[in-house]
Amino acid sequence: MKRTILYLFAAVTITMASMVSCSEEAENLAPTFSKVELAAGNKTATVTLSEPVYATPTKTGNLTKDNVMVTIEGVNFTYEIKHVAGEDKFVVELTVTSVTQGTEVIKVAPKTGTSIYDAEGKAMTETALIASSNLGKNLGIIGKWYSSKTNVAPLLVTYFKVDSIFAEFKADKTYEVKQFNKGNITTTPDVLFKGTYTIAKSTVAEIWTIVIAQELPYAAAASGIFEIKTGPEVLWYEVAQTSGTQNVPATPAGGFGSTNGGTLGVLNVQKYIRIN
Repeated sequence: MKRTILYLFAAVTITMASMVSCSEEAENLAPTFSKVELAAGNKTATVTLSEPVYATPTKTGNLTKDNVMVTIEGVNFTYEIKHVAGEDKFVVELTVTSVTQGTEVIKVAPKTGTSIYDAEGKAMTETALIASSNLGKNLGIIGKWYSSKTNVAPLLVTYFKVDSIFAEFKADKTYEVKQFNKGNITTTPDVLFKGTYTIAKSTVAEIWTIVIAQELPYAAAASGIFEIKTGPEVLWYEVAQTSGTQNVPATPAGGFGSTNGGTLGVLNVQKYIRIN
């Protein structure tokens, strides 16, 4: 009887071990995304996963752009993935080059169904997806701006006797600039500029490029750079007419004061305060 009990105990033990083994295998779920955390300025997004991951089923390889797909609908951007094999998170380094309305979200997914693996070689499903909270709002130059006194570019004061400027850059990519010269105390500008524009955020600090197709008071092409500096918010703007001139516009790499190779210094730098 005792021997029979021992045999039964052994059989139960083997059965339980088998059940535990099967249970462990059943619980080896595919890795999943847990959360996405956006840094200020739309520069990076940190993605956390349910477990450590790799680029291959053999516990090797850092995740790269070949493994991770990032999309932001309606936004121009590029990205890089920073990850160390065996870590349960990676960083998406973003370079956003267009306006963001503050309603867009980052969506992160595996590139394919064989792109992201856990330590047991289980692949993340191709349909896995996670979305971030809204991106930070960055409208670039869109808005209404005012320049007067020492904010007016010295070149405009010296050669055109400019007293103040009201500028509006609209979301439909049209603009209107009202120039008031010294002595004008009316609400009618001395010169009214109108046309269209395109902007793109450069990879240099917070500098944007701008290209202008002027329609009034005469047709002309102009281009240059701008940056919105905060605390308080001030628009730095350096643009030069390029059609019919020898002018070489300022560049993000050259920075402010780089019109015509820097020969003008900051004389062509216009500053505005936002009024809307």
